Order: sequence, then C-alpha cells, then structure tokens
Amino acid sequence: MSLCASKIVKPVVNQYLDSLLHLLDKAQAFSAKKGLSEQVLLQSRLAPDMHPLIWQVQMISEFSIRCVSRLADIEVPNYPYHEKTFSELKDRIEMIKQDLNKVDDAKIDSGLARSQSVPIGEERQLEFRGPIYLNHFFLPNFFFHITTVYNILRHNGVDIGKLDFVGKMPE
Repeated sequence: MSLCASKIVKPVVNQYLDSLLHLLDKAQAFSAKKGLSEQVLLQSRLAPDMHPLIWQVQMISEFSIRCVSRLADIEVPNYPYHEKTFSELKDRIEMIKQDLNKVDDAKIDSGLARSQSVPIGEERQLEFRGPIYLNHFFLPNFFFHITTVYNILRHNGVDIGKLDFVGKMPE
C-alpha cells in the first residue's frame, strides 16, 4: 500500500482546525462571561519569549495551507495577518479550510515524491523529501502550535479538556 499524503493531511488538518474553531468559541465565550476584552486572551502567551495566542492561530492556518500547497506544487496563497478578534480568526480558519479542501488529492499525493524546500527565517532553507516533510516537519509544527493554543487557554482558566483538543474524529 502506498502512502497517500492527501489521506493524512486533509482529514487531520480538518479535524484539528475544527477543534481549533471550538477552542476559540470557548475562549470567546469565556471572555464575554468574565467581562474581559478579547485582547486579554488573544495576546496571552505562556512565556515572555513566546508568541501570543493570536499568532499561534495564524501560524496553524499558515502551516496548513503551506503544507498542502507545497505538496501539490502550487503557489502558496498569501493570507495577510490582519486578524484582531476571535471572530476574525475563525473566519481565517474557515477560509483556509475551504481553500485547502479545493486542492486536488492526486496533486497532494504527488508531493511525496519531490523534495520540499522550506524557508526558515530570511537566510536559511531546509530541504526535505516528501514523507519526511509531512511526518517530521509539518505535523510536529502543526501540533506544536495547536497544543500551545490549548495550553494558553487552559492556563488562563478557559474550561477545556482533552476532548476539546482532539475534537470530532473521523468515523
């Protein structure tokens, strides 16, 4: 059986983007209930040298569409970081999901046979063969940022647990 990237990327990304939408709904409700400005949670971070929650969400969406675009060998769309509210972040995630799901599965699968070049900062590139890119670069980064969002929210008192993180699994 050959590995099909589309059968990994799309279901996993969709599951966890839906989970992220759910976490943001809970965070938004928590802010309203506590009478907090949304910015309190959106600008929260786990440590002074880490990026805030809003950036983490933007990176999750960015990593998702970049992965699919790179594997499919199509131009990576540009989604400027203009979001300032939970609602705007949720709209961004929905837009990313729609665009991601439009990409042809066969094109995504073909990416496993190619090397992927990933810029790291302005002066460095990492080169990966397709399966290494998917399993050892994309997925760990994707889950790192989602876990960070979960931890920021949990640390700030939002009532969430493991099932909120995992979300609805495919049947």
